[in-house]
Amino acid sequence: MSQVRQTDVPEQAGGEASYSMPERVQEAYLGMRTAAEWVPFFLPHLRPGMALLDCGCGVGSITLDLAERVAPGPVVGVDLDAGQLATARAEAARRGLTNARFVAASVHALPFPDESFDAALAHTLLLHLPDPLAALRALRRVLRPGGVVCVSDDDWSTLVISRVDPLVERAIELVPRMVQHNGGAPFYARHLRGLLLEAGFARTEGHAVAADHYGTLAETRKIAGLTDMLLSNPQWVSIICSEGWTDEAELARIRAALVAWGERPDAFSAVMYCAAVGRVE
Repeated sequence: MSQVRQTDVPEQAGGEASYSMPERVQEAYLGMRTAAEWVPFFLPHLRPGMALLDCGCGVGSITLDLAERVAPGPVVGVDLDAGQLATARAEAARRGLTNARFVAASVHALPFPDESFDAALAHTLLLHLPDPLAALRALRRVLRPGGVVCVSDDDWSTLVISRVDPLVERAIELVPRMVQHNGGAPFYARHLRGLLLEAGFARTEGHAVAADHYGTLAETRKIAGLTDMLLSNPQWVSIICSEGWTDEAELARIRAALVAWGERPDAFSAVMYCAAVGRVE
Protein backbone atom coordinates (compact mmCIF):
# COMPACT_ATOMS: atom_id res chain seq x y z
CA MET A 1 0.00 0.00 0.00
CA SER A 2 1.79 3.06 -1.23
CA GLN A 3 1.62 6.18 0.88
CA VAL A 4 1.39 9.92 0.33
CA ARG A 5 4.14 12.31 1.32
CA GLN A 6 3.40 15.85 2.39
CA THR A 7 5.87 17.18 -0.17
CA ASP A 8 4.27 15.23 -2.97
CA VAL A 9 0.90 16.90 -2.86
CA PRO A 10 -0.15 19.86 -4.99
CA GLU A 11 1.59 23.01 -3.89
CA GLN A 12 -0.61 25.81 -2.66
CA ALA A 13 -0.06 29.31 -1.31
CA GLY A 14 3.05 29.43 0.83
CA GLY A 15 4.00 25.90 -0.21
CA GLU A 16 1.42 24.39 2.08
CA ALA A 17 -0.67 21.35 1.23
CA SER A 18 -4.29 20.82 2.12
CA TYR A 19 -3.41 17.59 3.88
CA SER A 20 -0.25 16.28 5.47
CA MET A 21 1.32 13.07 6.62
CA PRO A 22 2.68 12.58 10.15
CA GLU A 23 6.46 12.99 10.12
CA ARG A 24 7.04 9.62 11.77
CA VAL A 25 5.06 7.96 8.97
CA GLN A 26 7.07 9.78 6.31
CA GLU A 27 10.42 8.75 7.74
CA ALA A 28 9.43 5.16 8.54
CA TYR A 29 7.99 4.57 5.07
CA LEU A 30 10.29 6.57 2.80
CA GLY A 31 13.52 6.02 4.71
CA MET A 32 13.62 2.31 3.86
CA ARG A 33 13.92 2.87 0.09
CA THR A 34 17.12 2.17 -1.84
CA ALA A 35 18.10 3.12 -5.37
CA ALA A 36 18.94 -0.48 -6.28
CA GLU A 37 15.46 -1.71 -5.37
CA TRP A 38 13.30 1.25 -6.45
CA VAL A 39 15.03 2.74 -9.53
CA PRO A 40 17.35 -0.01 -10.85
CA PHE A 41 16.64 1.02 -14.47
CA PHE A 42 18.15 4.47 -13.78
CA LEU A 43 21.49 3.21 -12.49
CA PRO A 44 23.01 2.04 -15.82
CA HIS A 45 22.66 5.61 -17.13
CA LEU A 46 24.78 7.09 -14.34
CA ARG A 47 28.55 7.46 -14.12
CA PRO A 48 31.06 9.09 -11.74
CA GLY A 49 31.33 12.86 -12.09
CA MET A 50 27.76 13.51 -13.25
CA ALA A 51 25.79 16.36 -11.69
CA LEU A 52 22.46 14.93 -10.50
CA LEU A 53 19.16 16.42 -9.30
CA ASP A 54 16.61 14.49 -7.23
CA CYS A 55 13.21 16.24 -7.10
CA GLY A 56 10.91 15.26 -4.25
CA CYS A 57 13.86 13.65 -2.48
CA GLY A 58 12.13 13.31 0.90
CA VAL A 59 14.47 11.95 3.56
CA GLY A 60 17.14 11.31 0.93
CA SER A 61 17.52 7.53 1.11
CA ILE A 62 17.56 7.13 -2.69
CA THR A 63 19.37 10.46 -3.20
CA LEU A 64 22.33 9.38 -1.11
CA ASP A 65 22.62 6.04 -2.90
CA LEU A 66 22.84 8.00 -6.16
CA ALA A 67 25.40 10.36 -4.62
CA GLU A 68 27.65 7.39 -3.93
CA ARG A 69 27.29 6.23 -7.53
CA VAL A 70 28.10 9.57 -9.22
CA ALA A 71 30.76 10.78 -6.73
CA PRO A 72 32.67 13.04 -6.95
CA GLY A 73 29.88 14.61 -9.04
CA PRO A 74 27.54 16.96 -7.13
CA VAL A 75 24.05 15.81 -6.14
CA VAL A 76 21.22 18.14 -5.12
CA GLY A 77 18.08 16.85 -3.42
CA VAL A 78 15.04 19.13 -3.65
CA ASP A 79 11.95 18.96 -1.47
CA LEU A 80 9.44 21.32 0.15
CA ASP A 81 9.55 19.65 3.57
CA ALA A 82 12.23 21.20 5.80
CA GLY A 83 11.94 18.37 8.31
CA GLN A 84 12.68 15.69 5.74
CA LEU A 85 15.58 17.74 4.36
CA ALA A 86 17.08 17.98 7.85
CA THR A 87 16.86 14.19 8.13
CA ALA A 88 18.54 13.84 4.72
CA ARG A 89 21.40 16.17 5.71
CA ALA A 90 21.98 14.23 8.92
CA GLU A 91 22.07 10.94 7.04
CA ALA A 92 24.51 12.38 4.47
CA ALA A 93 26.80 13.36 7.32
CA ARG A 94 26.48 9.93 8.91
CA ARG A 95 27.42 8.27 5.62
CA GLY A 96 30.30 10.68 5.06
CA LEU A 97 28.92 11.93 1.73
CA THR A 98 30.26 15.39 0.99
CA ASN A 99 29.00 15.64 -2.60
CA ALA A 100 25.29 15.82 -1.64
CA ARG A 101 23.33 18.88 -0.56
CA PHE A 102 19.63 19.50 0.01
CA VAL A 103 17.56 22.52 -1.00
CA ALA A 104 14.00 23.54 -0.16
CA ALA A 105 12.29 24.25 -3.51
CA SER A 106 9.40 23.32 -5.76
CA VAL A 107 9.82 21.38 -8.99
CA HIS A 108 7.82 24.17 -10.65
CA ALA A 109 10.34 26.81 -9.55
CA LEU A 110 13.71 25.09 -9.52
CA PRO A 111 16.39 27.63 -8.40
CA PHE A 112 18.96 26.47 -10.93
CA PRO A 113 20.10 27.88 -14.29
CA ASP A 114 19.27 26.12 -17.54
CA GLU A 115 21.43 23.08 -18.32
CA SER A 116 22.78 22.68 -14.77
CA PHE A 117 22.58 18.89 -14.46
CA ASP A 118 23.50 15.71 -16.31
CA ALA A 119 20.79 13.58 -14.71
CA ALA A 120 17.49 14.08 -12.87
CA LEU A 121 15.16 11.85 -10.88
CA ALA A 122 11.54 12.37 -9.81
CA HIS A 123 10.37 9.39 -7.75
CA THR A 124 6.83 9.29 -6.31
CA LEU A 125 6.35 12.99 -6.96
CA LEU A 126 4.46 13.68 -10.18
CA LEU A 127 1.32 11.66 -9.40
CA HIS A 128 0.58 14.18 -6.65
CA LEU A 129 0.88 17.23 -8.90
CA PRO A 130 -1.98 18.72 -10.94
CA ASP A 131 0.21 19.10 -14.05
CA PRO A 132 2.83 16.33 -14.43
CA LEU A 133 3.73 17.57 -17.91
CA ALA A 134 4.73 21.00 -16.56
CA ALA A 135 6.98 19.29 -14.00
CA LEU A 136 8.65 17.24 -16.73
CA ARG A 137 9.31 20.37 -18.76
CA ALA A 138 10.83 21.99 -15.67
CA LEU A 139 13.19 19.03 -15.34
CA ARG A 140 14.11 19.21 -19.01
CA ARG A 141 15.05 22.89 -18.63
CA VAL A 142 17.76 22.15 -16.07
CA LEU A 143 19.23 19.17 -17.96
CA ARG A 144 22.18 19.55 -20.30
CA PRO A 145 22.19 18.15 -23.85
CA GLY A 146 22.77 14.43 -23.51
CA GLY A 147 21.24 14.51 -20.02
CA VAL A 148 19.00 11.74 -18.72
CA VAL A 149 15.79 11.85 -16.69
CA CYS A 150 14.07 9.07 -14.74
CA VAL A 151 10.50 9.38 -13.46
CA SER A 152 8.70 6.72 -11.42
CA ASP A 153 5.28 6.60 -9.76
CA ASP A 154 2.91 3.96 -8.47
CA ASP A 155 -0.15 3.16 -10.57
CA TRP A 156 -2.91 2.52 -8.05
CA SER A 157 -4.94 0.40 -10.47
CA THR A 158 -2.27 -2.32 -10.07
CA LEU A 159 -2.65 -2.68 -6.31
CA VAL A 160 -3.46 -6.23 -5.18
CA ILE A 161 -4.34 -7.49 -1.73
CA SER A 162 -5.02 -10.83 -0.01
CA ARG A 163 -7.01 -11.83 1.91
CA VAL A 164 -9.76 -9.56 0.72
CA ASP A 165 -11.82 -7.82 3.37
CA PRO A 166 -14.42 -5.23 2.25
CA LEU A 167 -13.37 -2.83 5.00
CA VAL A 168 -9.68 -3.17 4.09
CA GLU A 169 -10.59 -2.51 0.46
CA ARG A 170 -12.31 0.67 1.65
CA ALA A 171 -9.09 1.65 3.43
CA ILE A 172 -6.97 1.32 0.29
CA GLU A 173 -9.54 3.28 -1.74
CA LEU A 174 -9.20 6.32 0.51
CA VAL A 175 -5.55 7.14 -0.24
CA PRO A 176 -5.93 7.59 -4.03
CA ARG A 177 -9.18 9.46 -3.45
CA MET A 178 -7.21 11.86 -1.28
CA VAL A 179 -4.63 12.26 -4.05
CA GLN A 180 -7.38 12.98 -6.58
CA HIS A 181 -9.11 15.37 -4.18
CA ASN A 182 -5.92 17.44 -4.16
CA GLY A 183 -5.53 17.46 -7.93
CA GLY A 184 -3.21 14.49 -8.36
CA ALA A 185 -3.48 11.54 -10.73
CA PRO A 186 -2.88 8.18 -9.00
CA PHE A 187 -3.42 6.22 -12.24
CA TYR A 188 -1.31 8.29 -14.64
CA ALA A 189 2.09 6.56 -14.41
CA ARG A 190 1.45 4.01 -17.19
CA HIS A 191 1.57 6.97 -19.61
CA LEU A 192 5.00 8.24 -18.53
CA ARG A 193 6.85 7.25 -21.67
CA GLY A 194 4.50 9.29 -23.83
CA LEU A 195 4.54 12.22 -21.41
CA LEU A 196 8.35 12.35 -21.58
CA LEU A 197 8.13 12.57 -25.37
CA GLU A 198 5.52 15.31 -25.10
CA ALA A 199 7.82 17.22 -22.72
CA GLY A 200 10.61 17.16 -25.31
CA PHE A 201 12.66 14.17 -24.22
CA ALA A 202 13.90 11.58 -26.72
CA ARG A 203 14.80 7.88 -26.77
CA THR A 204 12.39 7.06 -23.97
CA GLU A 205 12.25 3.68 -22.27
CA GLY A 206 9.38 2.27 -20.20
CA HIS A 207 10.04 0.25 -17.04
CA ALA A 208 8.22 -1.17 -14.05
CA VAL A 209 9.13 -2.40 -10.61
CA ALA A 210 7.11 -3.98 -7.80
CA ALA A 211 9.36 -2.99 -4.91
CA ASP A 212 6.31 -1.98 -2.85
CA HIS A 213 5.26 -5.40 -1.57
CA TYR A 214 4.40 -6.80 1.84
CA GLY A 215 4.46 -10.54 2.45
CA THR A 216 5.77 -11.22 5.95
CA LEU A 217 4.13 -10.56 9.29
CA ALA A 218 6.58 -7.77 10.05
CA GLU A 219 5.90 -6.13 6.68
CA THR A 220 2.11 -6.40 6.72
CA ARG A 221 1.99 -5.28 10.34
CA LYS A 222 4.15 -2.26 9.51
CA ILE A 223 2.22 -1.09 6.44
CA ALA A 224 -1.11 -1.63 8.19
CA GLY A 225 0.10 0.43 11.11
CA LEU A 226 1.40 3.24 8.90
CA THR A 227 -1.85 3.37 6.92
CA ASP A 228 -3.83 3.35 10.16
CA MET A 229 -1.82 6.37 11.29
CA LEU A 230 -2.75 8.15 8.07
CA LEU A 231 -6.44 7.41 8.50
CA SER A 232 -6.34 8.70 12.07
CA ASN A 233 -4.64 11.97 11.10
CA PRO A 234 -7.09 14.79 11.99
CA GLN A 235 -6.62 16.53 8.63
CA TRP A 236 -7.32 13.31 6.76
CA VAL A 237 -10.34 12.50 8.93
CA SER A 238 -11.76 15.97 8.36
CA ILE A 239 -11.47 15.73 4.56
CA ILE A 240 -12.64 12.12 4.34
CA CYS A 241 -15.76 12.80 6.40
CA SER A 242 -16.57 16.23 4.99
CA GLU A 243 -16.40 14.84 1.46
CA GLY A 244 -18.86 12.12 2.43
CA TRP A 245 -16.55 9.22 1.56
CA THR A 246 -17.35 7.69 4.94
CA ASP A 247 -18.21 8.76 8.47
CA GLU A 248 -16.21 8.55 11.67
CA ALA A 249 -17.97 5.41 12.87
CA GLU A 250 -17.24 3.49 9.66
CA LEU A 251 -13.72 4.91 9.55
CA ALA A 252 -13.09 3.43 13.00
CA ARG A 253 -14.26 0.03 11.70
CA ILE A 254 -12.06 0.41 8.61
CA ARG A 255 -9.02 1.14 10.74
CA ALA A 256 -9.71 -1.83 13.03
CA ALA A 257 -10.07 -4.15 10.03
CA LEU A 258 -6.84 -2.82 8.54
CA VAL A 259 -4.88 -3.49 11.72
CA ALA A 260 -6.42 -6.98 11.95
CA TRP A 261 -5.43 -7.66 8.32
CA GLY A 262 -1.83 -6.73 9.17
CA GLU A 263 -1.78 -9.53 11.78
CA ARG A 264 -3.01 -12.25 9.40
CA PRO A 265 -0.48 -15.00 8.59
CA ASP A 266 -1.67 -15.03 4.95
CA ALA A 267 -1.83 -11.26 4.33
CA PHE A 268 -0.16 -9.89 1.20
CA SER A 269 -0.20 -6.61 -0.71
CA ALA A 270 1.73 -5.17 -3.64
CA VAL A 271 1.54 -2.33 -6.14
CA MET A 272 3.47 -1.80 -9.38
CA TYR A 273 5.45 1.34 -10.07
CA CYS A 274 5.57 2.46 -13.70
CA ALA A 275 8.61 4.43 -14.82
CA ALA A 276 10.26 5.95 -17.85
CA VAL A 277 13.75 7.12 -18.75
CA GLY A 278 14.40 9.75 -21.43
CA ARG A 279 17.23 11.76 -22.96
CA VAL A 280 17.79 15.39 -23.86
CA GLU A 281 19.08 15.68 -27.43
